[in-house]
Amino acid sequence: MKFLLSLFTLIVVSQSCNSTKDSIENTNIVDMNKEQITLSGDYTISQIGENKAVSPKLKLSFDEKSNKITGFAGCNNFFGTYSFENGELKFSDIARSKKLCCSEINDIENQFLEVLNTVNNFTLKNDVLSLLDNKNVLLKGTKANAIENKKDARGNYGIGVIYQISSRGVFEYINISESTISFSTDRGLKSVKNYSNNEKDWTIINNLIEAIDIDTFRELEAPSNNRTTDAAAEATLTVKMGDVLHITPAFDHGNPPEEIKALVNKVLSIKENTVKQ
Repeated sequence: MKFLLSLFTLIVVSQSCNSTKDSIENTNIVDMNKEQITLSGDYTISQIGENKAVSPKLKLSFDEKSNKITGFAGCNNFFGTYSFENGELKFSDIARSKKLCCSEINDIENQFLEVLNTVNNFTLKNDVLSLLDNKNVLLKGTKANAIENKKDARGNYGIGVIYQISSRGVFEYINISESTISFSTDRGLKSVKNYSNNEKDWTIINNLIEAIDIDTFRELEAPSNNRTTDAAAEATLTVKMGDVLHITPAFDHGNPPEEIKALVNKVLSIKENTVKQ
């Protein structure tokens, strides 16, 4: 039985790998006339290697007139040149500014720039750019105008904010998206009340999110620790961007880190005003 199960697993994995390979090969066939494709424009990076949870701030821009690239790699701005000859895409003379960031962000940045140095091929389909090493996908990005169109259709590309309060006797869950405010005091979230959000509050929420350095979310330090002695409820703030959740470490409800204080206060204000109605 164990042998049959192992054999079945091997067959499934093999078929899956072949399927992935075929998908890349088919994409390359579609994009054979690459000389007629313009790369000019701005791309928001959504994947580096196998990592699909990269910051939405990573950017790569092509200027076809000068054959120059620019962008933001997570900590520093970068620049360089590119060429497309004999069916190969090449990046060269890549340099960056010299700002220092935490090791986690630096690791992403180094990986991003190292990827550019190994690219030799690409596909561009439905505004999604894939940079390849032969047939291996090294990096993916979506053209900026396509993201804007998705924002219009999906409500700012799936952006939302969640604030959760928890202690022995208290639980509150607040979820705010473009169109809806959801509120619950049920720890299992089986009973949730939904209210309509208004455009003015949503605009303020978006502006406050934009003002936050989302890359440092997991490094925020709580200014107090009363929650450890039950003197305060524990709270967390989550910013949702598409399928990616950026979650802060726990902090005392009523005393959030300064970096997110304005956003937390606005979320609580919207909740109070909405529930009163």
